[in-house]
Amino acid sequence: MKRRWKLGLLAALLTVFMWQTTVAAAQESIHTYFCYISGSSVVVISAGPVVQGDDGQYYLFELKPYETGVGARTDYCAAVPAAELAQFTTPLQLNTEASKLYSRFVVAVRKGGVYVPISNEMYITNPEVTAAHETGYPIRSKKGLTADWQYASDLKELNAGYAAYELDISRFFTAGGTDYTYNGKTYSFNSSVVTEYDIVCKKLSDTGCNVVMTIKNSYNPATLDLILPAARVPGQNCYAMNVNEKASAEKIEALLSFLAGRYSGGQYGTINSWIIGNEVNNNSPWHYAGPVDGATFAAQYAKEFRLCYNAIKSQNKGARVFINIDQRWTHTDTNVYSYKGRDVLDNFAANISNSGNIDWGLSIHPHPVPLFNCQFWNMPPAYVGLKLISHTDDTKMVNPTNVDVVVNHMKQPALLSPKGTVRHILISEMGFTSSNPQLPTDQNIQAAAMVYAYKLTASMPEIEGVIIHRQIDSAVEVAHDGMAVGIRTSSGTPKVAYKAFQYMDQDNALFSNGLLPYLGATSWTDLGVQ
Repeated sequence: MKRRWKLGLLAALLTVFMWQTTVAAAQESIHTYFCYISGSSVVVISAGPVVQGDDGQYYLFELKPYETGVGARTDYCAAVPAAELAQFTTPLQLNTEASKLYSRFVVAVRKGGVYVPISNEMYITNPEVTAAHETGYPIRSKKGLTADWQYASDLKELNAGYAAYELDISRFFTAGGTDYTYNGKTYSFNSSVVTEYDIVCKKLSDTGCNVVMTIKNSYNPATLDLILPAARVPGQNCYAMNVNEKASAEKIEALLSFLAGRYSGGQYGTINSWIIGNEVNNNSPWHYAGPVDGATFAAQYAKEFRLCYNAIKSQNKGARVFINIDQRWTHTDTNVYSYKGRDVLDNFAANISNSGNIDWGLSIHPHPVPLFNCQFWNMPPAYVGLKLISHTDDTKMVNPTNVDVVVNHMKQPALLSPKGTVRHILISEMGFTSSNPQLPTDQNIQAAAMVYAYKLTASMPEIEGVIIHRQIDSAVEVAHDGMAVGIRTSSGTPKVAYKAFQYMDQDNALFSNGLLPYLGATSWTDLGVQ
């Protein structure tokens, strides 16, 4: 059986690479197609026309996330005779200082005593096989809220399916008290912060919601090592994680592993969905990686995402991990470090696919345009001529009316999951304000807008969840942005949107029809929704 499988694989790979034999031979390169965990080993399979070295051997090198290449190294981890189909096996060494869980692998030949890489670099693509946990993925309803843990009891009453929250990794390294041994090293995390998230995750999980956690990294003089060296300047909202240096990369691996293991269905609840970074296409100020171009940023983010993905999936096979972009699809402005969301998404996807495809998902923020335009179906006069919204792939912006653009984009073959299906897609933030000094709105308009936006987006089967931002008004958002987007006021008083949220996924025509006048309509079918 094993020999038959190998012969079948050889035939398949030969079909793939024969058409590029001339080019490959000219470049003296082969291609690594598979890199996966099998038992206690890592198996790497490469194929292509034989590249000659000094001794007729192929050598496999392991590269840690923070290593840039083979360089002058000689410490290969496996060697096989050079052949059109080369299969390497090397120990995984899980949970030891030599663990290869986060590594990528490259094939080299020896020429003139120097090891010269001849293949692409490939990461392990199935870290989930090492997981001790496999939680389910509850979806009671597609609707969800950016949650306030003090009002967690609302979530069950409202029949919310998702509860979104945020976690700042820098806070866990500001003190100690909670020890965790990982890959042969012991780390100590801030016990107060750990206890805080124990309470939050348990409360949110107990409501029956799918808990969505956005992972961020803040500027803190005490934890600057967690930030990329070129980005260690104050003033940004959030920062890219430093996976380019050994000590910091290992700290982030350990923390994400700790969190994913702790919140995987045990006594502290479950984090079902993990979002790595917030609106990452907006390098400045939401995921600052320094003054780099969009392609460089996407490549760096892909490396960061991969590390977090492996840490999470190696603990909980059932968890899902998402990239997040904002509503700027092809729009650019004077902020040269705010990139087109579509470009970052495509570059990220290409980086991941070229180095080992994994089951990443997409989360998006299709807020109204502009943000304070609660009546998103009508563009303010000053914006009409800008032609920001369309149903084509080159639309400048994405709001609740044209999320189909993102869904259709994700159906392209290059963006499909490893199983060939459309990837998991979440709307992880979409808010509507009940007051604003620039455009007229009120609680009734807010409620109508929220229900309309939900009906527009939740009707698409590819959209798995629609998270309304937020459960309670944020004083900061109200003061700085004129955005009172909660379904409760900052003092906790329920708004009209509270009941609207409760019923918006139910067949409650008596309630929902009462919102139609605020949309300028007499029926939902007139608006193109049910």
